[in-house]
Amino acid sequence: MFRRFIKINRTLGFGDVLWVEPIVRYLLNENKRVKVITRYPEAFLNYPSRKLVVKRPNYKKERWRKRLGIKPDDSIINLDGAYERMPKMHVLKAYGNAIGIKDMPLSYPKIYLTEKEKQVTINKPYVVLHIERNPLNFRNIYGVDWKIVADYLSNKGFYVAQISTKEEDIYGHWVRTNSFREIMSLIYNCSFFIGTDSGPSHIAAAMDKPSMIFFGSVNPEYRHLESFKGVFMQEPCEYAGCYHEVVNGQGQLCKLVGDAGIPKCSLHKTETVIEKINGLLEKYLQKGV
Repeated sequence: MFRRFIKINRTLGFGDVLWVEPIVRYLLNENKRVKVITRYPEAFLNYPSRKLVVKRPNYKKERWRKRLGIKPDDSIINLDGAYERMPKMHVLKAYGNAIGIKDMPLSYPKIYLTEKEKQVTINKPYVVLHIERNPLNFRNIYGVDWKIVADYLSNKGFYVAQISTKEEDIYGHWVRTNSFREIMSLIYNCSFFIGTDSGPSHIAAAMDKPSMIFFGSVNPEYRHLESFKGVFMQEPCEYAGCYHEVVNGQGQLCKLVGDAGIPKCSLHKTETVIEKINGLLEKYLQKGV
């Protein structure tokens, strides 16, 4: 039995928070009232239901309760660590299991933009590029000459809009975004997306944008669905998908090179990337060579 007001906590990881939306949608369709507690309330802005309330965590209140010896609110369903505790299944299925939903069909999150957010800001076809480095080597992209890739896209008629928190390692045109809502707006109007497995890539998939996503040791089957439009970039390795072999939030340290070398799964060739880009263009945009 669900409580009249279901409270769900997923604090960190924008992509992880975004994947809470199908859970929320399911519960709302069951005529439940839902409160989501997260550091990324912007994932649910403009949501078309008054039965959804989204709040930021009140850390001051939590510390006060702890000092007074008050037990944590056991009415809150905590999804922090849900898929981390069950790494060998799709993140959405792990969420459903944690909440007690067994029959929910898997679907991509839905994002609701305002009409202003839908307005075009780059007046030519463009690709969003997100290749910002991650502290974990198995979450990065190695071996690709991005200057060659960016020039190739430019010659094909695309403006290369590159997003990152800092104006570093820029191969296209740096687009300074100050929020995930701005990233959503930018991706909404793009022709396709290229980037690492991160928050922006989940936005692109949720918006059904043709995408090239680099995964390293993460199994894309646990992050995406059959309806995904695009290509997963992941080089062969005898320990493929080892990210899911341990129960924690960071995943398995590379068994071949540790934390300082270049993992086989993350080492790509520039010509392969361009070949796959052509495949995307031919399949989804009819602009391939």
